[in-house]
Amino acid sequence: MAQVNETERHQLSSQKFFTVQDAADYLRISKRSMYRLIQRGEIITVKIMSRMTRITLDELLKLAHSKGYEVIIPKESISRQDAETGSVNKLAKCRKTPKAGEIAPDGVTHDTHYTMAEVLSTFDIKYGRFYEVRNRYQLQSVHAWGTTCFKKEDVERVIGLYNEEQGKNISDDWYTCFDIMKLYGLGKTQVRRFAETHGVRIRKFKGGRANYYLKADWEAARKKAEKSSTSTKAKRK
Repeated sequence: MAQVNETERHQLSSQKFFTVQDAADYLRISKRSMYRLIQRGEIITVKIMSRMTRITLDELLKLAHSKGYEVIIPKESISRQDAETGSVNKLAKCRKTPKAGEIAPDGVTHDTHYTMAEVLSTFDIKYGRFYEVRNRYQLQSVHAWGTTCFKKEDVERVIGLYNEEQGKNISDDWYTCFDIMKLYGLGKTQVRRFAETHGVRIRKFKGGRANYYLKADWEAARKKAEKSSTSTKAKRK
């Protein structure tokens, strides 16, 4: 394998280069056969870097002529090799493209807008729930910093409306765990176990952390439990 000094490297810079696999494909032989030819010294390769071995077009054609191989090289492959070896494409236009994380429309800053991730973490709300809020209140969005963003004052307003609306509906039909603990003198674990044992329906609101227990189910389950309770029967007697 030939080692290249600076002078030779300059001379080779105008040549077309191929990988070992590409050279084998163009000669219609296996990659293993190509390595055998290299090991026997029948074809000279150029070591550009420690793990970058290339074969010049001239060397490939010389081998093909001596062995009677047919070389078929698509035009687009030569164009690609030009780019790899550093040849200048005079038709190419150079322009600086900003990274997605740096792009934001005029007037959109981190002081005025939340990113989607910031909304979910700041308001402790899951994506599905926030999607519902967006649709219900027609919350407008803008694309900035490579993600979806929302005006802070709009987000705070619609989430406040949503929480207020949910709070009114919840208090009419649902108990919080604290409500049950206060009404029935139970511990938090007792509330959860009783609900699971008696099939009380449970829901999560406002981001999904607190459990709410359906009042109708809870009251029905309590009455049923009292009828079958040993202590309740003893009191009746």
